[in-house]
Amino acid sequence: MIEFDEHRSEKTGIDLTPMIDVVFLLLIFFLLTSIFGRVSLPVNLPLSGSVTPPEQRAEQVLVEKDGSIQFNGRTVSAAELSDVLKQLPRVVQERGVQLLSDRSVPFGRIVEVMDAIKRAGIERITVLADRKR
Repeated sequence: MIEFDEHRSEKTGIDLTPMIDVVFLLLIFFLLTSIFGRVSLPVNLPLSGSVTPPEQRAEQVLVEKDGSIQFNGRTVSAAELSDVLKQLPRVVQERGVQLLSDRSVPFGRIVEVMDAIKRAGIERITVLADRKR
């Protein structure tokens, strides 16, 4: 004769652990993409009515309010900027450079930075601006 064990202690129900894991992974993904999608340094960009988003990710050169130049988080002079950009791989040079500048920076300083970029052999310079509201 077969005896059945009637004292099953297994819980019946849906295990929510995998779903919670997926939700947390999605949350982390969207938080990280929203953080890295912005300019890392606060710059008061000039306004323009015809702003279009840049096509692809390019190297960024930042000219701050005081006229200092930053490339990849490192402060460089205009002459050093040209040397640093010459050392970039050819593929990166072909994508071009995005130029960010505070609106209070004198135009002469912007031209000096653009000249340093051109001396490095980079022909494609994208000047970033904010859209007028």
